[in-house]
Amino acid sequence: MTRVLACGGAVIDFVHDGQGRWQARAGGSAWNVARVLATLGLTTGFIGTLSRDPFGERLVQEGTRHGLDLRSAPRVDAPTALSVIHCSHPAQYAFYAENSADSQFGGVPEDAWDGAQAAYFGGITLMRDPARDAFVHLAHEARRRGLLVVYDPNFRPQLADAYREVYGHYVAVADLIKVSEDDLRGLLPGLTSDDALDQLRRLNPGATFLLTLGDRGARLIGPEADLPHPGYPVEVADTVGAGDASIGGLLYATLRAPPLPPPERLAFALACAAAACTRPGAHAPSLPEIDAVQKETPS
Repeated sequence: MTRVLACGGAVIDFVHDGQGRWQARAGGSAWNVARVLATLGLTTGFIGTLSRDPFGERLVQEGTRHGLDLRSAPRVDAPTALSVIHCSHPAQYAFYAENSADSQFGGVPEDAWDGAQAAYFGGITLMRDPARDAFVHLAHEARRRGLLVVYDPNFRPQLADAYREVYGHYVAVADLIKVSEDDLRGLLPGLTSDDALDQLRRLNPGATFLLTLGDRGARLIGPEADLPHPGYPVEVADTVGAGDASIGGLLYATLRAPPLPPPERLAFALACAAAACTRPGAHAPSLPEIDAVQKETPS
């Protein structure tokens, strides 16, 4: 029984290693979060479209190996979107995704909802036509069905106008929203981070926000509390997928039985992100890896 639906895109990241070589790795916000949750033991379905090209076949094989439910991930005759990461610490992205497979999403069958408790929505794929309206509809349907709705914009300047047109739909229906300072600057230009966050919170006063602050840790901000955590020191291979690992870790800590108290949820989320940074590419850390990080003194 699938407990979490991870809705969005799967891409191939080409990551430069700083020594003249490129490595191709599976990526995409929804794909990364799905792998994090599956690695941590939550049955997770990836909701999006995959190509029939060799990269799409690689994604299917890797997803199957990680235990993802791919029944609601149809294959289409369009190329896999490519993300080129010229610098991986901090990550700097360029996208090659015109008419790509991830933008062909049109909806899910009724049985995709069976047993689902939460739905994650994240990444640039949510902004790409013609899939944009279908993903917005899916988020509203998840809200109507009473699922825990999670949103991470992952703002990218390549589609800035689309982000600014659409993000409000997701913020309004989400229970849990992850934003970075870069997201806030991109979504609401001209405002300070504090003012931008206040504006988002006014759109949905009942939501809880995970505000990630890079090497300064994060804050978990809800209607009744604002919890800070300074983060964990690790030897960083790169930061690709760190944000996805943080929201994946927070969602896991919320859904596990019993759920962790909010301060422990935040600590677990940041340890998950730190553990992801110790390996190149969008690494999905295991519980032992996260536990090892948490045994270190916070920075």
